[in-house]
Amino acid sequence: MKNITRVIVLLMLAGATQTVSAQMTAWASGKTEAITNRLNLRGPVPPTNMEYGKYKSYEVILDLAPGLENSMNIKKAPFSAEKFYQAFNISGLKKQKEGDFKVKYNLTRFELVNDEDYLQTTYQKAPAYYIGLESNLEITDKSGKVIYKRYTTPKVCMYVTNPTETYENLTYKILTDNFYNMFQEFEGFYLYGPKIEKLKYSDLEKKKKSKSTFNVDEFNQSVQVLPTLVDVDRENWGDLFGEAQKYWMEYVNFQDKDDEDLAKKVRFSANYNLAATYILLGNVEEASKYLPGVKENEKSFLGLRTDFPYMTTLIEEIDNYKKLTEKTFTIEAIPQEPVLASYKKAETAFRYAEFDGEVLDTDSKVFKGKVRIISDYPELVDLRTVETVSGLRSMIDGIGSEKSSVRIFIDGQKKPEKTNLKRVVNIKDNEGRIYIVGKAGRGIPLVGAYDKSSVSTKRYSMFEEVKKGGKVSLYHEFFPQDDYSLKKPTQDEFFSPPIFLGRRKALREYFSDCPKMIESIEKGAYDFENKETYIKMFDDYTAFCGNS
Repeated sequence: MKNITRVIVLLMLAGATQTVSAQMTAWASGKTEAITNRLNLRGPVPPTNMEYGKYKSYEVILDLAPGLENSMNIKKAPFSAEKFYQAFNISGLKKQKEGDFKVKYNLTRFELVNDEDYLQTTYQKAPAYYIGLESNLEITDKSGKVIYKRYTTPKVCMYVTNPTETYENLTYKILTDNFYNMFQEFEGFYLYGPKIEKLKYSDLEKKKKSKSTFNVDEFNQSVQVLPTLVDVDRENWGDLFGEAQKYWMEYVNFQDKDDEDLAKKVRFSANYNLAATYILLGNVEEASKYLPGVKENEKSFLGLRTDFPYMTTLIEEIDNYKKLTEKTFTIEAIPQEPVLASYKKAETAFRYAEFDGEVLDTDSKVFKGKVRIISDYPELVDLRTVETVSGLRSMIDGIGSEKSSVRIFIDGQKKPEKTNLKRVVNIKDNEGRIYIVGKAGRGIPLVGAYDKSSVSTKRYSMFEEVKKGGKVSLYHEFFPQDDYSLKKPTQDEFFSPPIFLGRRKALREYFSDCPKMIESIEKGAYDFENKETYIKMFDDYTAFCGNS
């Protein structure tokens, strides 16, 4: 059997068990052609911190707030903590009890707002839900040492879904998105990447009527090298692939006049396996040599291919992951726990902020009393697919929220004074803090492809001044979020750069008038998303280029 015997021996030494799932695939004539097994692996780019590079498993521990089950009872949706447990996964590692990493997801608060008069139950004829959550993520190593933490401060959003979507599925989507948003920096810091979930291997079949003498069983043995990888130390992958790659090389141009259809499958599989294994080894240049063979021999459906485009994209993702890990050199693995405004700690945090104070509106009128700012126009998260989205969506979402309602309850008045943040200049609380009102966030682009998880974060917000400058000032957002922002007097909107990808580009554009700031940006001096980083940006800009 040529050199495949050595491959089988290596598999036995690895002691691996196949854990991948099999699914049937068929393109031609609606008949089953092969059993295709999906691989759940991680790419070749090493993490920033190699201390845990050999970890192969993880344990998930969930602590779900009672409000989650309560909300599902309101919507008469089934609740199963086990289903949520199954939804939280780390690609390329095994989920098991007493895993190498212990991943604790704490959903500390969850609320479906369903009894306020301002609620929109539909948006562009699609179901809408006002949901608030607070959570944190903590990851420990084998010794129990905490190595990573992230926080989501209390926040309410309006989620818009397809009319056919169930509330149960919506909660899974919200929680898993929240988990992965907090988890993403961990990947670049501690895990090889990128995650690879669509590579596969195929067991070839020879039709009963085939006259070919090609040894299908021998070829199928060669691909069994692939599902073992989760259990094998990465430095041994090259040896594991070696003999199999030599074997596949013999079949990249395979011809068989007795069964041309089988010959094409063999050529495809040989080229595919070589490209895939070289990708996994990080040898993108060598992998690219076999992509034309993948494209030429891949079966298409109505002229469309899936494997060649995916492998091409995967190579691009490897380059992107390298950039991601470069940025993680500057992340804070364990940031300080956020300090919450008092209203964020209240039971009504997902409904409104309330305190004693006074409001100055754009007509120079002042109202004193109990001020309530209502979360009636929270951030909109549109989860609809393109097919169900109105043509006006891009325009509307690009505008963003314009008017969180404000009520001032004045002693002696039966009804409160009413306005909205757009018409407010500033609000002063009873402790003397002054919050100015302005526009922050970003909208969905007016042109370009739709993303079913697109988010419009444009909003009118209340800001407290942290540091004042003539060219740039620093502010902390009090309502509705907890962000820090910069503002130039020549610009109407407050500025917050992206938290991770695209952050340096946005900062370069914002500080384009200060060359020394650009140098610091390129060195990663402002890659952290926290109060200290914003203060450093303000102080450095003042020192480098003046701020008066």
